[in-house]
Amino acid sequence: MFKKNIFFGNRILLFVSLLLILTVLLTIYLMSIIRNSELSLLEHQKARLNQAAYMFDQSVEGSINEYLATHNKENLTRQEKILILEEYINPIIHSINREYPEVHIGLYYSDLDIFLDGTRVLKENYSLRRKRAFQVVLDTGSSLSQNLGQEEGGILEVYKPFTRNGEVEGVIRSAEYLQETSYYAKRREVEYNVYSIIVLVVITGIAGSMFIFRQLINQVEDIKDGVKLLEKDLSKTLPPAPGELGEIVDAINGFAQKISDLNVYNETMLAAIDDAILVVDVGGRVMIANNMARKLMDLPEDCLEYNYRDLLPSSSPFAELIGRTLEERRNMKDLNVSYAKNGHNVLQLVVSTSILIRPGGTFIGVVLLCRDITERVRMREKAQRQERLASLGKLVTGVAHEIRNPLTSISCYIQHWQNQHTPNPRALATMHREVARLDAIVDQLLYFAKPAEARFKFKDLNALVKGILDFFHEIHQGKYNIITELDKDIPRAWIDPEQIERVLVNILFNALQAMPEGGTVTIRTGYEEDTEQVFVSIADTGCGIPREHLAHLFDPFFSGRPKGTGLGLAIAHEIIQVHGGHIEVESEVGKGSKFTFYLKTREDV
Repeated sequence: MFKKNIFFGNRILLFVSLLLILTVLLTIYLMSIIRNSELSLLEHQKARLNQAAYMFDQSVEGSINEYLATHNKENLTRQEKILILEEYINPIIHSINREYPEVHIGLYYSDLDIFLDGTRVLKENYSLRRKRAFQVVLDTGSSLSQNLGQEEGGILEVYKPFTRNGEVEGVIRSAEYLQETSYYAKRREVEYNVYSIIVLVVITGIAGSMFIFRQLINQVEDIKDGVKLLEKDLSKTLPPAPGELGEIVDAINGFAQKISDLNVYNETMLAAIDDAILVVDVGGRVMIANNMARKLMDLPEDCLEYNYRDLLPSSSPFAELIGRTLEERRNMKDLNVSYAKNGHNVLQLVVSTSILIRPGGTFIGVVLLCRDITERVRMREKAQRQERLASLGKLVTGVAHEIRNPLTSISCYIQHWQNQHTPNPRALATMHREVARLDAIVDQLLYFAKPAEARFKFKDLNALVKGILDFFHEIHQGKYNIITELDKDIPRAWIDPEQIERVLVNILFNALQAMPEGGTVTIRTGYEEDTEQVFVSIADTGCGIPREHLAHLFDPFFSGRPKGTGLGLAIAHEIIQVHGGHIEVESEVGKGSKFTFYLKTREDV
């Protein structure tokens, strides 16, 4: 079988190669024969013309100038001299024409600028081309031959100088019209024989090639039909074929088997994944949809090859995200989506989309990955509720402690007034301060217990920071050194500006209170591309926070200062969590602290 394969391929290659080489070599050889035959025929005709010109030169005795002088013709007019020369030259031309009937011969006499060709010269009887040829021969004194086309109507001319006494008096022209000779007949005969041989070889080669390639085409047609069947069903392998085509068939069948195995692996893997995966091409046709995608998006079993717009409702967040990704051709990562399935069952999802690009850079489609985190969100809310209940004990204790102190002071002063029967101005001031403190504690407590609903919008974080700093500069002029390092290229943040202002104010107040004798506060903004989040860091050079206190910084009523309420950082932490961000704390006792909070730059769907 292997030898048969090699023979089949070599037979085609060898036959075609021999056909091409033989045709080219034969054509070159026969063309050279034609060329040599033409040159040989032309040389033969040229020899005849030279012979006729030689005879004419020998037949004219002496010089033309001497002939006119001997007969006392110098004083005659030009036309009279022409007539005398015609009587002398024309008989010679006629005698040569009798011996060479196809040859046209004549003499150009330069002194009279006439051409004597055996006929009466009534006017100028030569062309500008001949005039140039005459002049070349007169100037050089050498012979000149011209072949004016070898096709039908061609002319072969020979110009020889007519020299007497060392002086060129004129030019002898002998010419032959090739169509009046047997030149063309002989050339056509040679060409006919040559072309007949070439045609015979080409016809033989074409017939043999057609026979061989007919076999090849039939086998290729069988392979093509088999490939069309493979497009629909990879289990239908191609039938065996002889020769090199058999190797191609084996390779295609092996490749189809690998694809079939990969499809089984992919289908098994996609079925085992808990995430919903939906893949569409650039035209919007669904190419892949795993079981979870069909279940979550209510897709039919035969959804493949259908347009996603026909399968997903226009109000579906999946249709919107796929359409945006196809249009904008950019990835969307970890979007929090609330999806009301069947109009009543609200699911909490995390959705990402990615564009599909071939190695060459061609955009071929979009993949949508969706994860159902509804149960996780419920568990987190349950844990948060339990955490709040656990914090409630601490909250009650803190409230009782914070309220009992000012109430004790107020109670003491009231008893004192009852005993003295008159209020003390100092006591009144103290009571007013304690009541104001109670009011502030209640306000912060209410905000912590039920923060205001966030009103999100895109906001320039640098502008927000500058506004807060202007306020602090007015209050604390000269006492603190405030340094800003704001990144001008950060994107806008998706925030509630009023709530983020509260966070900034709370952290800045803590920083200033940590430096009672003055110090430096450094405020920096930036952007992290990996998480697509902007951040604000506030660092001070104050007393620092003990390591054992770091774990309780955001607990309600926990404070490291004697007069602190312990609600400022708790409220800030609550606000940042609502914004989907987080706060990081770095501190070292005696050197200072740094608070950094991170915020999103993308709007949730």
